[in-house]
Amino acid sequence: MLFFWYMLDIAIIAVDRVRNSDLSGAIAEYLIRLKPYASIRMEEVRPEAFGPGTKEKAKKAEGERILKILGKYHKESIWLLHEKGQEFTSEDFAKKIGSSNGQAVFVIGGALGFSDEVLNRYRQLSLSRMTMPHEMARLVLVEQIYRAATIMRGKEYHY
Repeated sequence: MLFFWYMLDIAIIAVDRVRNSDLSGAIAEYLIRLKPYASIRMEEVRPEAFGPGTKEKAKKAEGERILKILGKYHKESIWLLHEKGQEFTSEDFAKKIGSSNGQAVFVIGGALGFSDEVLNRYRQLSLSRMTMPHEMARLVLVEQIYRAATIMRGKEYHY
């Protein structure tokens, strides 16, 4: 069991906003639960409109926006959420966050995923091998951050 005495410092960068009110309510609940453990910043990236012939162009434009934001963070703290990324158990995820002094940046792509320019620069974390909507990924991510924080503090949430 890990114990830490510092606040987690987490940034979540996501393409688009959460439109589903049920999911945004659940995300808000976990953000409230996280207040004693973490400082969490959410930054939303404007999605690019696309059609059948403009998907790559749109993905590249979103990628440029993401890279601009990520330029202010240390590369070692950045994780892209991607179905082909590294998988962790909840305990291992807690250890990973703890070993980084509690600092982490998580990036959630849009409907088209990440451009190659983004994918080739940063580590990747998988919440599941299955693809999920970015809104759902945001909920699962904040729940897992909360779970990691309680594991690190020795609280009874994770059994």
